[in-house]
Amino acid sequence: MGLAIGITIGSICFTPSIMKASEEVILASVDWVTAQLNPIKSQITSLQATIAAQQKEIDNLKQQLANQSPSLPSTVYVIQNNVAIRSGASTSYKVVSYKNKGDSLKVITSFSSSQGLWYNVQLSSTVKGWVYSGDVSTSPNSTTGNTQKTVVTSAQTNIRKGASTSYPIIETVGKGTSLLYIQSFTNSQGEVWYNVQLSNGKRGWMAGYLGEVK
Repeated sequence: MGLAIGITIGSICFTPSIMKASEEVILASVDWVTAQLNPIKSQITSLQATIAAQQKEIDNLKQQLANQSPSLPSTVYVIQNNVAIRSGASTSYKVVSYKNKGDSLKVITSFSSSQGLWYNVQLSSTVKGWVYSGDVSTSPNSTTGNTQKTVVTSAQTNIRKGASTSYPIIETVGKGTSLLYIQSFTNSQGEVWYNVQLSNGKRGWMAGYLGEVK
């Protein structure tokens, strides 16, 4: 009986200390876990903010492209005979086919280069090509009775391969020369250039301030 009383008294004396020690261990463990998690939480918050900013930038770029991109026609119609369909969106690419006035072409996509707007078109189930926008119309009615415009030069003018003075000169024409007008293009410097065709059939670009469209 004395032994039982001693154990009971010992339990009463030592149990609070043991419990306090256990609580301190638990609290220390919680503090350690919290200390480990806080940097991770900060990194996650920073990553979420970065992702949100990038998504906003992507959305803005999409909106800008939607506002700037011209509507793509489903079909274009050739407005003159012997129009070249090329393997790329430039006159430097090889010709893969020729089309005549009135022919219709299914449009896949478009591309704007220094030489102007080009359409990627379906020639057959397996063959695709690029046609210059100045050679086609989005309306079948424009393939007949098309009124051609000309550009009359106001000074000696260099005709270049592209719509910038950085492109090589194809030919130089004198003041008062009439050139077949195809289309206008504004380059990255804000300069207006005319895409024209010479009497010998060559096509090129001239600075807009050196001529008048009539």
